[in-house]
Amino acid sequence: MQLPPLPPRPIDGHKGTFGSVCIIGGQRSEDGLVMIGAPALAGNSAMRSGCGKTMLAMPQQVLQAGLELAPTATGIELPVDEVGRLIPSSAIEAIDKHASACRCLVIGPGFGCDWPQQQIIATLLSREDRPIVLDADGLNALAALPSGQLELRAPTIMTPHIGEYKRLAKIAGIESESAEELAQAFGCVVVLKSNTTEVSDGVRSVVKEEGGVELATGGTGDVLSGIIAGTLVQFGIDCVSHLFEAAILGVHIHGMAGRDFARQHGASGMIATDLLARVPDAISAIRDNGA
Repeated sequence: MQLPPLPPRPIDGHKGTFGSVCIIGGQRSEDGLVMIGAPALAGNSAMRSGCGKTMLAMPQQVLQAGLELAPTATGIELPVDEVGRLIPSSAIEAIDKHASACRCLVIGPGFGCDWPQQQIIATLLSREDRPIVLDADGLNALAALPSGQLELRAPTIMTPHIGEYKRLAKIAGIESESAEELAQAFGCVVVLKSNTTEVSDGVRSVVKEEGGVELATGGTGDVLSGIIAGTLVQFGIDCVSHLFEAAILGVHIHGMAGRDFARQHGASGMIATDLLARVPDAISAIRDNGA
């Protein structure tokens, strides 16, 4: 399949033209695990991909640290209780209040998958108002939901690696490793990440081989989610009709950025932030080639 065209960049465009992305993630768990880099990476990569604005929705005790890593983003404090656990109803209220203008949500980077996260994710996935890129702990929380709460109505792009795929495949009754089957089971677009990456909407499937082993390092999946979301929202108010194209473009851009690092430095030693500065170069190369 030929690479889909990138979303247009009209010369009279402004921040609103190119859309906003809200990343919901981050945590400080009760047992002391702190994760702030993942949502910041997703937010930074969405901006590097060309979207107009990003927001980080993170538990209030870690939001400031996240914003220090993603200084161009604005923040949404997700309320927590006296022991630091998210309060689902209050968190959803905060997201509804402050992220209503965001065209796309990225849910899951560093988020955790305990009961509060499961309730937040179940609520947001049950809505049809805007697309969601579901990654990392968002996928694990979905797989942990009781079957009665598995109502996926939002236009969704799932980005599982093989381990996350197997957890989702188990609840869907799928025995093979097939992005197409998972996409059909959930009615979504699936980006199945492995040594090659398969993208499927359940009807159309594409295997992408741009990226290599240089991408086998923590945080690169968060960068991919941000690229996909940042690309998607640039398609405008009808971006929901471009989920498959945005997923393919995101995977291609991500792989090109990784390959650029590998050409200069070899197949090891990359950290996820090394990809960020290379994302605009990859997009520029695609535009120059007329894609």
